[in-house]
Amino acid sequence: MEPTVHQLKVTLQEISPPIWRRIHLYSHTPLSGLHAVIQVAMGWDDSHLWELAARYERNYGSQAGNPDAVTVADVLPEVGRGAGYVYDFGDHWVHGITVEKIHRPAKNTHYPRCSAGNRACPPEDCGGPEGYYNLLRVKRHRKGWKYQQLREWGLHKYDPAAFDRDEVNRQLSDDPKACRYHLPAPWQREVVVSPPRRPLTPADTGQVVDHQQSGPHDELQESESAAEVVNALTTDLPSVAEAADAVLDALDKVDEARALLGAALRAEQKASGATANQLAERVRGAMSRPLVLKALKDRD
Repeated sequence: MEPTVHQLKVTLQEISPPIWRRIHLYSHTPLSGLHAVIQVAMGWDDSHLWELAARYERNYGSQAGNPDAVTVADVLPEVGRGAGYVYDFGDHWVHGITVEKIHRPAKNTHYPRCSAGNRACPPEDCGGPEGYYNLLRVKRHRKGWKYQQLREWGLHKYDPAAFDRDEVNRQLSDDPKACRYHLPAPWQREVVVSPPRRPLTPADTGQVVDHQQSGPHDELQESESAAEVVNALTTDLPSVAEAADAVLDALDKVDEARALLGAALRAEQKASGATANQLAERVRGAMSRPLVLKALKDRD
Protein backbone atom coordinates (compact mmCIF):
# COMPACT_ATOMS: atom_id res chain seq x y z
CA MET A 1 0.00 0.00 0.00
CA GLU A 2 1.55 3.28 -1.09
CA PRO A 3 1.71 6.15 1.39
CA THR A 4 -0.62 9.09 0.82
CA VAL A 5 -0.63 12.71 1.89
CA HIS A 6 -3.67 14.76 2.91
CA GLN A 7 -3.78 18.37 1.70
CA LEU A 8 -5.95 20.31 4.15
CA LYS A 9 -7.09 23.90 4.28
CA VAL A 10 -7.50 25.18 7.84
CA THR A 11 -9.50 28.42 8.14
CA LEU A 12 -10.19 30.40 11.30
CA GLN A 13 -13.92 31.07 11.51
CA GLU A 14 -15.69 34.40 12.26
CA ILE A 15 -12.65 36.41 11.16
CA SER A 16 -12.33 38.74 8.17
CA PRO A 17 -10.05 39.16 6.28
CA PRO A 18 -9.65 35.37 6.44
CA ILE A 19 -6.82 33.72 8.34
CA TRP A 20 -5.98 30.32 6.87
CA ARG A 21 -3.23 27.76 6.21
CA ARG A 22 -2.79 25.02 3.61
CA ILE A 23 -1.03 22.07 5.22
CA HIS A 24 0.18 18.69 3.93
CA LEU A 25 0.68 15.70 6.21
CA TYR A 26 0.74 11.92 5.95
CA SER A 27 -2.71 10.34 5.98
CA HIS A 28 -1.75 7.96 8.80
CA THR A 29 -1.03 10.89 11.15
CA PRO A 30 -3.17 10.55 14.31
CA LEU A 31 -5.43 13.37 15.38
CA SER A 32 -2.96 14.34 18.10
CA GLY A 33 -0.41 14.89 15.32
CA LEU A 34 -2.92 16.92 13.29
CA HIS A 35 -3.50 19.08 16.37
CA ALA A 36 0.24 19.69 16.73
CA VAL A 37 0.59 20.63 13.05
CA ILE A 38 -2.35 23.06 13.21
CA GLN A 39 -0.91 24.68 16.33
CA VAL A 40 2.43 25.36 14.64
CA ALA A 41 1.03 26.29 11.23
CA MET A 42 -1.53 28.73 12.62
CA GLY A 43 0.84 30.19 15.20
CA TRP A 44 -0.84 29.11 18.45
CA ASP A 45 1.12 28.28 21.61
CA ASP A 46 -0.66 24.97 22.46
CA SER A 47 -1.44 26.29 25.94
CA HIS A 48 -5.17 25.45 26.05
CA LEU A 49 -7.52 22.51 25.58
CA TRP A 50 -8.72 21.54 22.12
CA GLU A 51 -11.37 19.43 20.42
CA LEU A 52 -11.85 18.03 16.93
CA ALA A 53 -15.32 17.11 15.70
CA ALA A 54 -15.88 14.98 12.61
CA ARG A 55 -18.23 12.27 11.38
CA TYR A 56 -16.77 8.77 11.83
CA GLU A 57 -17.28 6.07 9.20
CA ARG A 58 -16.28 3.31 11.61
CA ASN A 59 -16.93 2.39 15.23
CA TYR A 60 -13.66 2.79 17.15
CA GLY A 61 -15.04 1.41 20.43
CA SER A 62 -12.97 2.38 23.45
CA GLN A 63 -10.50 4.22 21.19
CA ALA A 64 -13.06 6.71 19.82
CA GLY A 65 -11.91 9.42 22.22
CA ASN A 66 -8.21 8.64 21.89
CA PRO A 67 -6.50 11.18 19.57
CA ASP A 68 -3.50 8.84 19.24
CA ALA A 69 -5.60 5.92 17.94
CA VAL A 70 -7.71 7.66 15.26
CA THR A 71 -5.98 9.00 12.15
CA VAL A 72 -6.58 11.80 9.66
CA ALA A 73 -7.59 9.21 7.04
CA ASP A 74 -10.15 7.72 9.46
CA VAL A 75 -12.11 10.94 9.95
CA LEU A 76 -11.33 12.62 6.61
CA PRO A 77 -11.31 9.72 4.13
CA GLU A 78 -12.04 11.62 0.92
CA VAL A 79 -11.75 14.97 -0.86
CA GLY A 80 -14.42 17.44 0.19
CA ARG A 81 -14.80 16.07 3.70
CA GLY A 82 -14.66 18.55 6.55
CA ALA A 83 -14.14 18.74 10.30
CA GLY A 84 -14.26 21.34 13.03
CA TYR A 85 -11.32 22.08 15.32
CA VAL A 86 -11.82 24.19 18.46
CA TYR A 87 -8.87 25.62 20.37
CA ASP A 88 -9.11 27.38 23.76
CA PHE A 89 -12.57 26.79 25.19
CA GLY A 90 -12.47 30.28 26.75
CA ASP A 91 -11.70 32.32 23.63
CA HIS A 92 -13.33 29.55 21.57
CA TRP A 93 -11.35 29.72 18.34
CA VAL A 94 -13.19 27.59 15.77
CA HIS A 95 -11.26 26.33 12.72
CA GLY A 96 -12.82 24.78 9.64
CA ILE A 97 -10.81 21.91 8.10
CA THR A 98 -11.44 20.84 4.50
CA VAL A 99 -9.76 18.06 2.49
CA GLU A 100 -8.59 19.64 -0.78
CA LYS A 101 -6.51 16.75 -2.14
CA ILE A 102 -5.21 13.30 -1.25
CA HIS A 103 -2.02 12.67 -3.19
CA ARG A 104 1.22 10.72 -3.26
CA PRO A 105 4.15 12.28 -1.42
CA ALA A 106 6.41 14.36 -3.64
CA LYS A 107 10.04 13.33 -3.97
CA ASN A 108 12.55 15.06 -1.70
CA THR A 109 9.73 16.78 0.20
CA HIS A 110 9.49 16.88 3.98
CA TYR A 111 6.11 16.33 5.61
CA PRO A 112 4.29 17.84 7.39
CA ARG A 113 4.62 21.17 5.62
CA CYS A 114 2.69 24.36 4.94
CA SER A 115 2.42 25.45 1.29
CA ALA A 116 0.35 28.63 1.65
CA GLY A 117 -1.45 30.85 4.10
CA ASN A 118 -2.85 34.28 4.84
CA ARG A 119 -2.39 36.71 7.74
CA ALA A 120 -1.14 36.20 11.27
CA CYS A 121 -2.81 34.16 13.97
CA PRO A 122 -4.55 36.27 16.68
CA PRO A 123 -2.61 36.69 19.95
CA GLU A 124 -3.31 34.10 22.64
CA ASP A 125 -5.91 35.03 25.28
CA CYS A 126 -7.07 38.15 23.44
CA GLY A 127 -10.75 37.33 24.03
CA GLY A 128 -11.85 35.42 20.95
CA PRO A 129 -13.06 37.07 17.71
CA GLU A 130 -14.62 40.02 19.55
CA GLY A 131 -11.46 40.68 21.56
CA TYR A 132 -9.39 40.34 18.39
CA TYR A 133 -11.38 43.06 16.63
CA ASN A 134 -11.11 45.31 19.71
CA LEU A 135 -7.33 44.81 19.68
CA LEU A 136 -7.11 45.83 16.02
CA ARG A 137 -9.25 48.90 16.68
CA VAL A 138 -7.02 50.02 19.57
CA LYS A 139 -3.91 49.50 17.42
CA ARG A 140 -5.33 51.70 14.67
CA HIS A 141 -6.10 54.58 17.06
CA ARG A 142 -2.71 54.33 18.82
CA LYS A 143 -3.79 56.36 21.83
CA GLY A 144 -5.52 56.10 25.19
CA TRP A 145 -5.08 53.80 28.17
CA LYS A 146 -6.05 50.71 26.17
CA TYR A 147 -3.20 51.29 23.76
CA GLN A 148 -0.89 51.78 26.73
CA GLN A 149 -1.98 48.35 27.95
CA LEU A 150 -1.10 46.87 24.57
CA ARG A 151 2.35 48.38 24.87
CA GLU A 152 2.79 46.91 28.35
CA TRP A 153 1.78 43.48 27.04
CA GLY A 154 4.00 43.82 23.96
CA LEU A 155 1.02 43.54 21.60
CA HIS A 156 1.60 46.94 19.99
CA LYS A 157 4.13 45.19 17.72
CA TYR A 158 1.60 42.61 16.56
CA ASP A 159 1.21 42.69 12.75
CA PRO A 160 -2.11 41.11 11.68
CA ALA A 161 -1.02 40.94 8.02
CA ALA A 162 2.19 39.00 8.68
CA PHE A 163 2.68 35.47 7.37
CA ASP A 164 6.05 33.79 6.78
CA ARG A 165 5.67 30.38 5.13
CA ASP A 166 9.37 29.54 5.41
CA GLU A 167 9.35 30.27 9.13
CA VAL A 168 6.26 28.10 9.59
CA ASN A 169 7.96 25.18 7.82
CA ARG A 170 11.10 25.66 9.89
CA GLN A 171 9.01 25.43 13.05
CA LEU A 172 7.19 22.36 11.71
CA SER A 173 10.56 20.67 11.18
CA ASP A 174 11.78 21.61 14.67
CA ASP A 175 8.65 20.92 16.70
CA PRO A 176 8.92 17.38 18.19
CA LYS A 177 5.15 16.84 18.25
CA ALA A 178 4.49 18.13 14.75
CA CYS A 179 7.37 16.29 13.03
CA ARG A 180 6.83 13.01 14.89
CA TYR A 181 4.97 11.60 11.88
CA HIS A 182 7.27 12.88 9.13
CA LEU A 183 7.76 9.40 7.60
CA PRO A 184 5.24 7.07 5.96
CA ALA A 185 3.80 4.38 8.20
CA PRO A 186 6.00 1.23 8.10
CA TRP A 187 3.29 -0.81 6.39
CA GLN A 188 2.81 1.91 3.74
CA ARG A 189 6.41 2.33 2.63
CA GLU A 190 6.96 1.35 -0.97
CA VAL A 191 8.34 -2.16 -1.47
CA VAL A 192 10.20 -3.02 -4.67
CA VAL A 193 10.57 -6.75 -5.27
CA SER A 194 12.70 -8.25 -8.03
CA PRO A 195 11.67 -11.77 -9.09
CA PRO A 196 14.38 -14.44 -8.75
CA ARG A 197 16.25 -15.28 -11.97
CA ARG A 198 16.36 -19.01 -11.18
CA PRO A 199 14.38 -21.43 -9.02
CA LEU A 200 15.13 -20.98 -5.33
CA THR A 201 17.13 -23.66 -3.54
CA PRO A 202 17.47 -24.53 0.15
CA ALA A 203 20.63 -22.40 0.22
CA ASP A 204 18.65 -19.37 -1.02
CA THR A 205 15.98 -19.75 1.65
CA GLY A 206 18.31 -20.56 4.52
CA GLN A 207 16.73 -23.99 4.92
CA VAL A 208 18.81 -26.72 6.55
CA VAL A 209 18.36 -30.17 5.00
CA ASP A 210 19.50 -33.31 6.81
CA HIS A 211 20.99 -35.39 3.97
CA GLN A 212 21.34 -38.44 6.21
CA GLN A 213 17.58 -38.65 6.83
CA SER A 214 16.13 -37.21 3.62
CA GLY A 215 16.31 -38.87 0.26
CA PRO A 216 16.75 -36.95 -3.02
CA HIS A 217 13.00 -36.83 -3.60
CA ASP A 218 12.28 -35.54 -0.08
CA GLU A 219 14.97 -32.86 -0.42
CA LEU A 220 13.44 -31.64 -3.69
CA GLN A 221 10.00 -31.42 -2.09
CA GLU A 222 11.40 -29.49 0.86
CA SER A 223 13.23 -26.97 -1.35
CA GLU A 224 10.19 -26.45 -3.56
CA SER A 225 8.01 -25.87 -0.50
CA ALA A 226 10.41 -23.27 0.90
CA ALA A 227 10.67 -21.56 -2.48
CA GLU A 228 6.89 -21.33 -2.72
CA VAL A 229 6.76 -19.67 0.70
CA VAL A 230 9.41 -17.10 -0.22
CA ASN A 231 7.81 -16.37 -3.58
CA ALA A 232 4.43 -15.89 -1.89
CA LEU A 233 5.92 -13.45 0.60
CA THR A 234 7.64 -11.41 -2.12
CA THR A 235 4.80 -11.27 -4.62
CA ASP A 236 1.55 -11.37 -2.64
CA LEU A 237 1.66 -7.79 -1.32
CA PRO A 238 -2.07 -7.70 -0.44
CA SER A 239 -1.34 -10.48 2.06
CA VAL A 240 1.35 -8.30 3.61
CA ALA A 241 -1.14 -5.46 3.93
CA GLU A 242 -3.66 -7.82 5.54
CA ALA A 243 -0.99 -8.96 7.97
CA ALA A 244 -0.28 -5.33 8.88
CA ASP A 245 -3.98 -4.76 9.53
CA ALA A 246 -4.02 -7.83 11.76
CA VAL A 247 -1.09 -6.45 13.74
CA LEU A 248 -2.91 -3.15 14.22
CA ASP A 249 -6.05 -4.98 15.39
CA ALA A 250 -3.92 -6.91 17.87
CA LEU A 251 -2.44 -3.68 19.21
CA ASP A 252 -5.97 -2.33 19.67
CA LYS A 253 -6.74 -5.41 21.77
CA VAL A 254 -3.63 -4.80 23.87
CA ASP A 255 -4.72 -1.21 24.53
CA GLU A 256 -8.19 -2.42 25.47
CA ALA A 257 -6.69 -5.00 27.83
CA ARG A 258 -4.62 -2.31 29.51
CA ALA A 259 -7.72 -0.17 29.99
CA LEU A 260 -9.64 -3.08 31.52
CA LEU A 261 -6.76 -3.96 33.80
CA GLY A 262 -6.35 -0.34 34.90
CA ALA A 263 -10.05 -0.06 35.77
CA ALA A 264 -9.92 -3.32 37.73
CA LEU A 265 -6.84 -2.19 39.66
CA ARG A 266 -8.41 1.13 40.58
CA ALA A 267 -11.55 -0.60 41.83
CA GLU A 268 -9.49 -3.13 43.81
CA GLN A 269 -7.33 -0.42 45.37
CA LYS A 270 -10.40 1.57 46.39
CA ALA A 271 -12.09 -1.48 47.91
CA SER A 272 -9.12 -3.02 49.73
CA GLY A 273 -6.94 -0.01 50.48
CA ALA A 274 -3.91 -1.84 49.11
CA THR A 275 -0.90 0.14 47.95
CA ALA A 276 0.12 0.34 44.31
CA ASN A 277 3.13 -1.93 44.97
CA GLN A 278 0.93 -4.55 46.66
CA LEU A 279 -1.46 -4.53 43.72
CA ALA A 280 1.44 -4.85 41.30
CA GLU A 281 2.65 -7.97 43.15
CA ARG A 282 -0.83 -9.49 42.96
CA VAL A 283 -1.01 -8.81 39.24
CA ARG A 284 2.40 -10.38 38.59
CA GLY A 285 1.37 -13.44 40.58
CA ALA A 286 -2.14 -13.90 39.25
CA MET A 287 -2.40 -12.37 35.81
CA SER A 288 -1.16 -13.99 32.63
CA ARG A 289 -1.55 -13.24 28.96
CA PRO A 290 -4.10 -16.05 28.37
CA LEU A 291 -6.25 -14.68 31.19
CA VAL A 292 -6.20 -11.19 29.72
CA LEU A 293 -7.17 -12.53 26.31
CA LYS A 294 -9.92 -14.64 27.87
CA ALA A 295 -11.29 -11.56 29.65
CA LEU A 296 -11.36 -9.69 26.36
CA LYS A 297 -13.06 -12.58 24.59
CA ASP A 298 -15.71 -12.88 27.33
CA ARG A 299 -16.29 -9.14 27.18
CA ASP A 300 -16.88 -9.25 23.41
